[in-house]
Amino acid sequence: MQLCRMTTSVHWQNTEFLLSVADAQMFPETDLPQIAVAGHSNVGKSSLLNSLFGRKGLVKTSKNPGCTRLLNLFEVDEKLLVVDLPGYGYARAPKSEKYKWAKLIESYLQSPKVAQLVLVLLDFRHGPKDSDLQLIDWLNESGIRWQPVATKADKLKGNARRKRKQEMLDALGGLLEPVLTSSLKNEGMQELRAIIIDEVLKTHD
Repeated sequence: MQLCRMTTSVHWQNTEFLLSVADAQMFPETDLPQIAVAGHSNVGKSSLLNSLFGRKGLVKTSKNPGCTRLLNLFEVDEKLLVVDLPGYGYARAPKSEKYKWAKLIESYLQSPKVAQLVLVLLDFRHGPKDSDLQLIDWLNESGIRWQPVATKADKLKGNARRKRKQEMLDALGGLLEPVLTSSLKNEGMQELRAIIIDEVLKTHD
């Protein structure tokens, strides 16, 4: 399968599910720029992707964490490939299953067709967990660009919101400011789309 790259004018609603793969070796041949979406198993990844794409129900959501167990690929307007990575840190999953998910994520991110940018989703209510910081350290050591994205930002208001944003910025080393998002209120989606276009698509024109 060969996918072709086009221009940076993106119609996000022209997003289609492409396929799921259980092994990075099964990843299709493509010259499309890629972003990957990573996060804890209950961070709201599927809901955020539906809001980003402007397509309700395109990405299956569940109240049960740990449902994404494959690399799920979405093609955006024939211009961008979005790779939904398995959620990590699900405490109830068997160790063998968690190891399998971790190896799948690692093998993809270390592949020659690696994502140009990884969106690291963090629950705004709680800030980054140890597993989030471990992923970020690994991305930094591997030289992979990443962007923090705070989900469920509508849950905090006023001073609590400002305080948590600063706490997250400090915890992340003070270099990358998290994009505050809410899938419920569609908050932050335009900013996130602009970052993707500026950081990924424009560099490939």
